[in-house]
Order: sequence, then structure tokens, then C-alpha cells
Amino acid sequence: MLDLGFDKAKFTCKFGYCTGKAPDLADPSLHVKAQEYKRRVSGNMKAISADDAFKLPRAKGYFVSRKYDGENAMLLFDGEKMISVNPGGTARIGLPAFEEAAELLKKAKVSSCVLGAEIYVKEDATKAHPVQQVVRILRSPPSKEDLERLGIAVFDIVELEEKPVDSAAKVFDTLKKWFSKGEKVHAVEFEKADSIDTIMERFTDWVVGEGAEGVVVRHDQAGWFKIKLRHSLDVAVIGYSEGTDHRKGMLHDLLVAVMRSDGSFHEFTRVGGGFTDEDRKSIVTDLKKKIVPSDYVAVNNDYVAYEMVKPGMVIEISCLDMIAERARGGPVKRMVLDWDGKKYSATTRMPLVSVISPQFIRIRDDKEAVVDDVSIRQVTDLAAVPEADKSVHEDDDPPSELLERLVYTKVMKGNTMVRKLLLWKTNKKDRNDYPGFVVYLTDFSPNRQTPLEREIKITNSERAAKQMFDDWGKKIFITGWDKVG
Repeated sequence: MLDLGFDKAKFTCKFGYCTGKAPDLADPSLHVKAQEYKRRVSGNMKAISADDAFKLPRAKGYFVSRKYDGENAMLLFDGEKMISVNPGGTARIGLPAFEEAAELLKKAKVSSCVLGAEIYVKEDATKAHPVQQVVRILRSPPSKEDLERLGIAVFDIVELEEKPVDSAAKVFDTLKKWFSKGEKVHAVEFEKADSIDTIMERFTDWVVGEGAEGVVVRHDQAGWFKIKLRHSLDVAVIGYSEGTDHRKGMLHDLLVAVMRSDGSFHEFTRVGGGFTDEDRKSIVTDLKKKIVPSDYVAVNNDYVAYEMVKPGMVIEISCLDMIAERARGGPVKRMVLDWDGKKYSATTRMPLVSVISPQFIRIRDDKEAVVDDVSIRQVTDLAAVPEADKSVHEDDDPPSELLERLVYTKVMKGNTMVRKLLLWKTNKKDRNDYPGFVVYLTDFSPNRQTPLEREIKITNSERAAKQMFDDWGKKIFITGWDKVG
């Protein structure tokens, strides 16, 4: 049986609503259950655009449901009370909607169940609400009335009386029976669909007509699908990688960023689709003239290192979705870079999003790589990103200082190999998580199975660091290597 007890002394309570960490529940394994469920659903869920809906397997017995813009949560009911646990490890107890759901489940004579649901702002169930509103209320409700605004849209029965429920028909029929009289809790709006035409009719009604976030399509054999409109964003190009072999001289993909309010560049995603061959040739030709130094090395999915370029080019891209939380919970962190007019410097990794299916649309000659044109606000308008307004320099330590730099190249079988050896002083050795000195080697060889290899040596002694640098240089820069920097 489920044990939903918790140590109230370790929870924060306001207006009868309590939040805390899953490890402080009587059964901390509930957090693992929430993570495993999220990972399973994410693994089974295929994201597609409305334009590609015709690619769905043709079958009868689909269920199409409205997607709600809220906090994904696992609801647990032990026959008396209900709590929620999300994949990030936050437990919630005492929401008015939970109390209503528990009463309805008691009337249905349910003694134990685990549900998949979205907690969302419920003023108007026909319209999507930014997830930021939900997060703001859940973190620190301004009033009891705000808690009353939160509803629950239940979309799955994970377990019923400790047994899994795999039939979509049983899930939706049961949810409708349990929660048909609910005010704050209800089954997601759904419809059985025996054709793609029916699915797209509901998509048009709910998403295009009423502004819902998207639809979820479920089939016992075909799987789960998420259909959404593509989002459009303007982003700054900060790096590129070139194709190899017969694609040499053509673009492989772009590294793009959005800008934080402090003027720093927050690495956003890699964009490799949507280009014509002419685009790939002209963009590489243009960007080769703008290559700049960087102490941050990024690689694409083929382990090819990006050439970092002077910020300036802005492109419009589209994507299907932006996800701010990893499957096991916790934020998606990406590197934030400073640009001083000459080179990029890595600062720290901060929360942003995973981007689903990014595609190039066009170059925006009318925009520049400035905060107003490529702002992170484009992302935060669509996803809840922690610390998005925080300056990356708010808790600044002294900047690192580059002491030594060696770059050598070697041509073999028509391919250029590059070895770069750096030594820098962190100026942060008083902090427990930083060494005093770092010696860093990047070794790029397109002929290897793993083209880019990196190795780091650390010490708190400047003398030892310089000795490491000299010894390493003598070992790796041997006959056939030409110094270029």
C-alpha cells in the first residue's frame, strides 16, 4: 500500500498547502516512481508538427486529448488523501484540488491509485495559461484564493489498486467516470478518433481556435504522440561546423544563442536542418571571415568542434517544443558566454531548455545580435526557466587569467589536425569547487573515431602548473606539427 506520510516540520506550509522535498516523505521512493514514469512517457512520446500529422500510423482506436500548460505531476491516492510528487523531487500536499479529487475517489470506492496529471490555472479551461503563473502560485501562493484557481487535468492512470493500467480506453473511460462531477479536478478533454482527420479536427478546434498548448494522441499499439504548432524564435549565431568529405566547404550545423539581459550569450541549441545546399555554401563562406578565439569548446553530435564566430548574424528558427526539465528532474543547464569584443569566455552553466526539432527558416538581415533582438524572453514566454532574470555576474568571482597558449596543426591525408594547449589561473582557488590552475588540452583529428578529445590537469601550485604545461607541450608537439598560435 502507498504510504503518503510526511515530516511536516520539514515542509513549508501556507494557507493549508504544504511543499517539501520528496526525501522527507515517509516513502522517499515515490520520487523514483515519478522519475521513472516521466522517463517512460518521454521515451514513448514522439513530438510531431501539425504539418507532419499525416505521418501518424493509420489505425483505429486513437484517443486525442487536449494538452494543458501546467506543471506535470504524479498524483498519489492512498484511499484517504492525495499528494503530488514531480520528477524534480518536489512534493505538494493540501491543494484544494487535491482535496476535491480525494473525495471523488472515495465516492468511487478507489482504495489506491497513481495518476498522471497537469496542475494548471483553471479560470478558463478552453485557453492555455503560461506555466509561469502555475509555478508562481505553487512556489509561494499569495492567497488562499490563488490556490483555489489551480485545477488538475488528469490524463493517465499509472496504477489502480497497485496494478498497471495499459489500455487507453480503460484509462479515459475510468477518468471520465471518476471526475465527471469535479470542479477543480477533471479528466483531460478527449475524444476517440478512428482517423487522422478526426485528430486534426480536434487540433484545429483546441489549438488553433482556442489557444491550447497542443494535443496528445495515444494508441495502445502505435504509441504516444504530441502534436504542436511550431514556435518561431530569432537567435544569434555564435559558431558553426563544416561538413566533411564530399560536404567539405558546406555547413554542417550552427551553434546559436539567446541573450540574457546582462548582455551575455546563453548557448541555446544546434541547428542543422532547413538549409538548402546554397545556404550551406554561402553561410560557411560568410562565417569563415568571422572566426574568433574562445576558451569554450563546443562539439556537435558528430564530435566535430565548432568554430566560434563574432556575434552578428541573426537567424530565425522554428522548433516543436522547449523542455526546461530533464526526465529525471532538475533544470536543463547550458553554458553562458561573455563576449568582450575579441573572444568568448565561458562563465557558468545556467538553466535554459532542451529544444525539440530546431529548423532554420531564414537569415534576419534586419536584426542584430543584441538583447532587444535575440532576447531570452522569447524562451521564457513559452517555458518556465529558473534564474532567467539573474545576471550571470551577480555572484561574480574574479575572472580567470590565461597564462600560456599553444596551438599547433598537422595535415594528414588531406585533413587538418589541431592541438591546443592552454594554461590559466582561475583566481578562485579559495572556493572549494575550483582549483588554482588548469592545464587544458584539446586534440582534434577528423581521422579518429572520436575526432575531439580533451584532457585536463589541475593543481593549486603555479610552479607545478607551468611544469605540467611545459612537459605536456614537449610530449605532444613533436616532428610534423607546425605552430600557428
